[in-house]
Amino acid sequence: MTMKPDKETYFIEAESSQRTESGSFASGDICMTRRTDDGRTLLVLAHGRGSGIQAHVTAAVVSSMITAYALRNTPIQQAVHAVLNTFGGYESTTAASFMVAEIRTDGGVRVAEYGTAPFLLFREGHVTQESDAMEREERTLTLDNGEQHTLRLSRFEAQPEDRLLFVTRSVLRSGSGTQRLPEGWGSRGITTFVADLLRENPSISAREMATAVINRAEANDLFVVKNDLSCMGVYFRQPRRLLLCSGPPFNESNDRKLAERVASWQGTTVICGGTTAAIVARELRREISVNLRRDISGLPPTSSMPGVNLITEGVLTLARVKSLLEQTSSSELSGHGTDYELTRILLSHDCIDFVVGTRINPQHQDPELPVELELRRNVIKEIARLLQTKFLKETRIEYL
Repeated sequence: MTMKPDKETYFIEAESSQRTESGSFASGDICMTRRTDDGRTLLVLAHGRGSGIQAHVTAAVVSSMITAYALRNTPIQQAVHAVLNTFGGYESTTAASFMVAEIRTDGGVRVAEYGTAPFLLFREGHVTQESDAMEREERTLTLDNGEQHTLRLSRFEAQPEDRLLFVTRSVLRSGSGTQRLPEGWGSRGITTFVADLLRENPSISAREMATAVINRAEANDLFVVKNDLSCMGVYFRQPRRLLLCSGPPFNESNDRKLAERVASWQGTTVICGGTTAAIVARELRREISVNLRRDISGLPPTSSMPGVNLITEGVLTLARVKSLLEQTSSSELSGHGTDYELTRILLSHDCIDFVVGTRINPQHQDPELPVELELRRNVIKEIARLLQTKFLKETRIEYL
């Protein structure tokens, strides 16, 4: 009997990769991810007919409508019915194909697909057939004007290390007309390609998997993209845990508690703030080594301590990180400096615990300091919010 995974068993990593049709400045595809208040993860991949602005607007509105219905726990058939009544079916000039996936905290996965390529479930490195792990059925929807349309519904129970792959039909058609792939890449070609990826690198991330698929599809088209290409990958895996401590505890009696959290943490540890690092070093009787090289970001130099992966300056560095999280929409950053390094660490982990000291640092009350120098707790609250809403991270804040 297959053991049903629970929330603590795996983390849901969902990332996408896209290429816009050559010569077009707006993609007709929209990839959207949301996490609801009750812990569900929603994924939407919508494709407007053709490419360009009209297709982009259609896909954006369709994905927003589906997400709004899903957030209210509306049955998927009702949501799709409303979308098709608004935009019409296959023959409409504003037609769109789309898929929506709902992943619950108990491991249940439901997928609805309209006009899209069937998604692929990889388990133990191989595509899993319907009879092995999932139920699939087709439902007929009748619109208000009498038109009938087919909706494909699937459901299954996720297991740790499962992979999901969603692609637009243009990815399947990539390479069509070339001597090597006259009929296009096709589902079999994608399946073989991803299976090879997983065999070579079993822990490849969802982003890397999706990017590899799109890169190959672009190569199939001889690097002149004929249609918008989109791929969304999902990886159910063991969570990567991070502890970030910043600020001295309000009461000195909690200094030991802070140090014990650092010493007992199973995962990556970061300390933001010289005073905080000094407290941990004193309580654990460890030495701090300062990196004397000038940081390219202009921030104070980093430090190191046994058992701690990174030590940075406090509020200034966190404010820079908050700004980077606001500006980026991808988990891939190419900049350099302490702020970029810390942001990459945050984005590469799944479950992030913040331990925030609430003692006020007197220098932060100096009226001559920049106005935007916010108090530590407010900056961390905003960082946690951005990580949750934009990047689907699980965050917890503890105040000392």
